[in-house]
Amino acid sequence: MEGVNWSIGGKTDRIKLRGFTCCPGCRAEIVRHPQDRRPCTTPWAHEVQSYFREHAIADTNGKSRSCDQRLLLLHDVEDLVGAAVHSSTRHSRGTSAVFERRLEAYATASSRHGQRLSNSEYASQALLKAVITDIGTRHDPNDEVFLTAFVLPENTASQRCLERHAWVQRKSPCNELLLYAVRLDVAQRAHVITRPNVSTEVLEEPAREPDKL
Repeated sequence: MEGVNWSIGGKTDRIKLRGFTCCPGCRAEIVRHPQDRRPCTTPWAHEVQSYFREHAIADTNGKSRSCDQRLLLLHDVEDLVGAAVHSSTRHSRGTSAVFERRLEAYATASSRHGQRLSNSEYASQALLKAVITDIGTRHDPNDEVFLTAFVLPENTASQRCLERHAWVQRKSPCNELLLYAVRLDVAQRAHVITRPNVSTEVLEEPAREPDKL
């Protein structure tokens, strides 16, 4: 592989994902000794890292048919620099259908935090663009598609990333998490991805229980 590229993750990626480090508290300069059992200093990020290492593949395989769940892996040449999971829920609005695409989990490698990839994009930007691109292939151009994500208040990096790319904070049904949302066509324009004939209806609050991002 050359340059920055993304792929759909599967069973053959288990070994690669087991070595994926996205938790700032688990960086080599912070981990003092292999037998050090003190709690990670960023437990919320550690939880996301554990999800990608241990559960993302099986979780996605189990929900691929019911929720069209997808696991995306972002590479810079051969290096795994990001991972994301998104899924779909169909809602009814009168006689029409509205699709909610939930960004279930999203993380970039801690070694690339604050650094640009070989294409001059930041890993967070490139990963989010890959997610938007993939979601666009899962729906008809005339479908109403909204993207949602629940973010922990202490995860300011994810908040800034979403806000830079047109996501807007909405009223959250969960007091412990922040809700961000954006229409698919708006997100595509933010990443210069063309998709014609998209509805402009107003977003309704999601019905599903939140996941931590």
